[in-house]
Parts: sequence; C-alpha cells; structure tokens
Amino acid sequence: MKKNYTSLLMLACGMLFSQETKVLWQKDIQSSTQDFLTAMTSAIDRQILLSGSSIQSRKTEDGGQKQNSGYDYHIVKLDQQGSKVWERYFGGTKHDYLMSSIATREGGLAILGTSFSNASGDKKENNLGGE
Repeated sequence: MKKNYTSLLMLACGMLFSQETKVLWQKDIQSSTQDFLTAMTSAIDRQILLSGSSIQSRKTEDGGQKQNSGYDYHIVKLDQQGSKVWERYFGGTKHDYLMSSIATREGGLAILGTSFSNASGDKKENNLGGE
C-alpha cells in the first residue's frame, strides 16, 4: 500500500512540474544607477509594489544630474499591465537599505530596513548605534 502512495505522489509531482510556464508580461525598468530589488508585493488594489534600494539621481538647478551620497529606500508601484503608476525614494545622506515591505489592509505600505544616516533628508531621527 505504501508503494502505491509513493508512486502516485511521484506521478502527481511529475505532472505538476512538467507543465509549460506561460509569461503574461515582463518589464524592464530603466535606471542609470545601481538598484537592488528586495521585495515584490501585491497591493490591496491588485497593483504591484516593487521595493528595494537605489542610488537616487536628482536634477540640479542648471539641469544636470546629481547623485546622493548613498543608497535610499526605493519603491515603485506598477499597474497590472506593468506600467509605472508612481515611484518614491526615502532616505538620508548616507546608505539606507530597504529589506522588506508589506501592503496593509488600508491600502498603505509598511517598510522595514536599515539606515546609516542620521536625521537628514526624509529621515527624522538619528541612529541609535552604528545603523
């Protein structure tokens, strides 16, 4: 009897893994800096939240580009077709690494990460220790 269950389980696993994977869409989000994706979350409105860390480029007064001195938390919201709805950076003057994110029932987003920045930029409090 045990042999029959094992054979049936192996057959079911083989059928499950032998099915062809179908790509619905894929998207390349252009960036001029180094980016790290750490989480992909489905929002309550069924849109997609990508979160990670990036070196943010900012426009200068003369129209040039200026990069901050470290990584910032970086969140991008995509609609169901993969088009960008919005993006947002959070961080201070040093490296800030976003580790995880989760969508809330109210439609918001909770983010978790580590920061080497003291109060500066979007960061309102100093570090308590090294990071």
